[in-house]
Amino acid sequence: AKAAASAMSSNPMEDFLTPPEDMVQLPPPPDRNYQIFWPIHETFTMNHDDFMVIYPSYLDASKSIKQGRRIGKEKAVDTPTLSDISQALQSLQLRHVLQPHKGYPRDTACLWDNPGRVKVERPKFSIMDENDDPASTKRKLLLELAEAIPKLPSRQQRLEKAREEAAKKEAEQEEAKKKQQHAQPVQQQLQPTSASASKKKGKKKR
Repeated sequence: AKAAASAMSSNPMEDFLTPPEDMVQLPPPPDRNYQIFWPIHETFTMNHDDFMVIYPSYLDASKSIKQGRRIGKEKAVDTPTLSDISQALQSLQLRHVLQPHKGYPRDTACLWDNPGRVKVERPKFSIMDENDDPASTKRKLLLELAEAIPKLPSRQQRLEKAREEAAKKEAEQEEAKKKQQHAQPVQQQLQPTSASASKKKGKKKR
């Protein structure tokens, strides 16, 4: 009776279930409050409540105005990363906080494609005009960054490596295409012609 009750209570789909050890284990979601401070020695003392926010989209030449680009396309940068912006800010000696897991709300693709944002202190008057309003100051800073980022050695090295990898991949694809084209005539020679195949098919048995 116990065995019968156990059989009745068992899941009929149990045999089709994936064992826990074979299931795909997704990584935990990132901590969206994670921050990196520059300079690092101010990690526990910096108050960034009044800092300006900059998303990579503000400087991205591949983005439209609707997607968040804040400067002219001719002065914008092709896919600036959070690291690029941080290094450019360091060259200007501006304190800032990196928030790598924040996404630009007007462009949801930024949640997984080039995510993050920077909070940066308002530039000192040695860089910007003292009489500028905050919006004008921010635009001037964006233009400063757009000019500085393409000159970064780390960015130049990264882009050069990406170009080399793209060229290598293209060469491999071209080589594979040539091999495939070379193999097709050989396969055609091995296959019987349609007339011969038809003749064999129509041959009567004696």
